[in-house]
Amino acid sequence: MRRPLRSAALFLSTLAGTQALAAEPAGNVVRQAADAFGLRVGTESIGLYSQSAVRGFSPDVAGNIRLEGLFFRPAGALTDRAVDSTSIRVGLGNIGQLFPAPSGVADLTLRDPGQANGLNATLALDPYLSPYLELDGDLASPDGVWTLASGVGLYPDDNGQAGNDARYLTAAFIPRWRPSDRLTITGLLDMEWGRDEEATPTLLPLDGTLPPRIRRSRFIGQRWADYDFDSRNLGLIVDAALADGLALRSGLFHSRHKVGMDAFALLDGIDATGQGDMWVLMFPPTQNAVWSGESQLSYGWSGQTARQTLTASLRGLSSRERSGGEVEVALGPWRVDEVRDVPEPDLLFDQPQSRDQVRQWAGGVTWRLEWAGRLDTSVGVQKARYRKKSRNGADAPARGSSDPWLYNALVAWRFDGDVTAYASYARGLEEAGSPPITAINRNSLLPAVLTTQRELGVKLPLGPLNLTSSLFDVRRPYAGLDREDRYGFLGEVRHRGLEASLTGQPLPDLSLVLGAVLLDPVVTGPEVREGLIGHRPVGQRRLHWQASLDYTPPGWEGGSLDLVIDHRGATTARRDNLADAPAITVVDLGLRQELALLGQDATLRAQLLNLFNADGWEVVDDGEYSAIDRRAWRVALSTRF
Repeated sequence: MRRPLRSAALFLSTLAGTQALAAEPAGNVVRQAADAFGLRVGTESIGLYSQSAVRGFSPDVAGNIRLEGLFFRPAGALTDRAVDSTSIRVGLGNIGQLFPAPSGVADLTLRDPGQANGLNATLALDPYLSPYLELDGDLASPDGVWTLASGVGLYPDDNGQAGNDARYLTAAFIPRWRPSDRLTITGLLDMEWGRDEEATPTLLPLDGTLPPRIRRSRFIGQRWADYDFDSRNLGLIVDAALADGLALRSGLFHSRHKVGMDAFALLDGIDATGQGDMWVLMFPPTQNAVWSGESQLSYGWSGQTARQTLTASLRGLSSRERSGGEVEVALGPWRVDEVRDVPEPDLLFDQPQSRDQVRQWAGGVTWRLEWAGRLDTSVGVQKARYRKKSRNGADAPARGSSDPWLYNALVAWRFDGDVTAYASYARGLEEAGSPPITAINRNSLLPAVLTTQRELGVKLPLGPLNLTSSLFDVRRPYAGLDREDRYGFLGEVRHRGLEASLTGQPLPDLSLVLGAVLLDPVVTGPEVREGLIGHRPVGQRRLHWQASLDYTPPGWEGGSLDLVIDHRGATTARRDNLADAPAITVVDLGLRQELALLGQDATLRAQLLNLFNADGWEVVDDGEYSAIDRRAWRVALSTRF
C-alpha cells in the first residue's frame, strides 16, 4: 500500500493547491442526512441501514423497494446513472408514507435536472486501482416543459480485494414532460452490462472455528468461474392533478435480469491447518423478468384546523424466473492460501432448471388526518392476493397461495418545544428469500410470509442537534437450514431493539450524524426447543453504531474533511450458535474540495477506506465467511461543463 498512498498524497496536494471556490461541497451525504438510519447519494452512503439491511432484514429481499414512492420490484438493481438518492424509511420517516412495510422501506429517487443544462464528468480511481469514467448530462427546454437526465458509466477494470476483477457498462435516460403544473410524465430506461466477474470462494470451516488468517489480495479461485449479465429497467410514471384536491400517481415498471454465465465457489471443510476441499458450481443461462407497478388516487380536503386525505391504491406484480440447472465441479483438496489454475472443464448442462412464477395484487385504502400542527395519524387496510408456482424440470409444479388482510396504523403527537412522540403498527406480506447455495433444495422457493411490526418512538431537539429514537418489535417466520441442510421454515424470529439517531450542526462548520442500534434477535420454535438450532439467527449482531462527521477548518474555503467510524458487534455465524464473527471497527477518512480547474467548476473527492486496515470476517451464510475489505483509497475528480 505504501506506493499508492504516496502517489495519492502527491496527487491530492497538487490539486488542493488549485484555486478554491467559496461554494458548498457538492454531493455531501453527511450534510444532507436528516437522520442516521440510511441515506445513499450517488456512490456514497452513511447510516445504520441500507437497501439490503434494515433492523436485521432486507427490504430488497422482502420486496420493499419504492421508486418515487411507488411499488417497484427490480429484477436487476437500478444504476447510479438513474438513481439520485436512496432513503431508508423507518420510524418517523414513515409519516405520510402509503402502507409502510414492517421490515422497512428503501425509497429511490430518480435524477431530475430541473432547469439546468450541462454535462458532469467524473474521472476516478476506485479501490484497488480500478479506473472509471462517468458522464451525466442534464438537458432542459427553455420553458422547462421538457427535461432529460442521462448518463453513461464505463468501468473497464473493476478490481476486487481478493485479486478478482470485472468489467461494467451502465447507461440511463430519464425524460420528463411537464406540459402544465398539473401534469408530469416521467420515463425511465436504465441498463447495465457486466462481464467476467470472477467468483471469489467463500470459506466454510469445520467445527465452529473461524477461517485462518489469509492474504486478502490473493485470488484462490478460477478465472473461468465468472459471472456475465445484462440488466434492464423500464418505467413510466404519471403525476396528475385531476381536480381541486384530487390527484393521481401511477407507475408501471418492467425489470429484466439476464445471466449468460454464473458461478459459485466454496472452500469447504477447512481444518486448523487451512486445508479444505474446493468446489465450483457452474450455472447455465438464467433469467428473471418482473412487471410491477402501483396506482394511487387521493383526495384531500381541509377544514379550519385539520386536513384529511383519503387514498386508494392498487399494487401489482407478475414475475417469471428461470434458474438452477447447475453442474458441480470438484477441484479436490485446497489450502486457503493456495493459488492454482485448473483447466476449464467441458461442461454439459443437462440438469433441469426451475421455472417459477409469482402473481400478486393488493388493493387498499388509507386515511390520514393532520390536525392543528399537533396530531398526525393514519390508518390503512389492504386486501392482498398472492400466488406462487414453482416447477423443477418435468416434476409437478408446487403451488403456494395467500389471501391475507394487511393493515397499518400510525399516530404522532407534537408537544410544545418541538417534541414529537409516535406509535405505529404494521402487518405486511413479504418475500422470505431463497435458499443458500449450500442447501440441498437450493433451487426451491419459499412462499411469502406475514410480518408484523410494533414501534414506539420520540423526536426531540437537543440544542443544535435532533434526537430520534424508537423501540421496535418485528416478527415473522424464520427460514434457515435444518440439520439435514434443507432450507425451510424452522420457527419464528423476533427482532426487538432500540435505535437512536443524533444529527445536526453543533458548530457552524461541523455536521454530525450519530446512530446506534441495539438488537435482540431471537428464534423460537420446535427446532430450538429440541436443540437442533440455536436461539440466535444466523447473520445477526446485537450492536451496531456509526459516527459520521464533516468539518470545514477555519479559512478553508469550498472544502471539508469527513470521518466515518463504523462499529459492528459480533455476528452469529452458525445455526448451532457455536461460532461468531468477531466485532470489527472500520474508520474511513475523506477529503472534498471545490476547485476552479481550467476555467471550469470541479470537485475533488478523495478517501482512505479502512484507514487502520482492520481485519475481520463477514458472515455470508450459515457457517460461511468472506474477508472484509482491506485498506484502500479512492480519488475522483468531477467537473461540470
